[in-house]
Amino acid sequence: MKLSSLFGFLAAVVPAMVTAVRVPGADTPLFYLVATGPDSAGVNFLPVRLNGGSNYFAILTGTGAIAKFYFYQGSLVAVDPQNSGQPYRALVNTQQTGTGTCASYGQFGTVYGSSSNKCASYNTFGLQSNPENSQLGAKLTFNWVGGFYVCGTNKEVYYKANSADGPTGCNPIDLYTLPVVE
Repeated sequence: MKLSSLFGFLAAVVPAMVTAVRVPGADTPLFYLVATGPDSAGVNFLPVRLNGGSNYFAILTGTGAIAKFYFYQGSLVAVDPQNSGQPYRALVNTQQTGTGTCASYGQFGTVYGSSSNKCASYNTFGLQSNPENSQLGAKLTFNWVGGFYVCGTNKEVYYKANSADGPTGCNPIDLYTLPVVE
């Protein structure tokens, strides 16, 4: 077999062998979320990691498991890094303010079942395609906008309705999907 024929054969076969991983019944294949932001944030191409016990809060540094997400019946879900079969619901852990209303910011993370926090938000996550290059990953949105920020030395991921809300010293970021492949 000629070398050029071998390369042609491999070029045709290899893409068919590499496929995105699917969870049975899921609306999307599994994907990672990768952060991009201004150079001053120091987060470009860092994956979202889950850190914590029964609640996993998203961080961009450390040794926590890299989160694998998918959509199921319109909700953003993560695979439990300790038990790959256990789904965790994504949320923005918005807290109640002193006036009895819900704050306009909160830490992004996941929880098994549901949170006892009455202000936690689950169902307004979505994916927005890149209008300039559809081959790039889709951007994660919350409340139909981005609104994600990286805060603190552990590079914790927050959602803020307004940049002045919540913790200070934060940088805006975008979270893009990257498929999980076998």
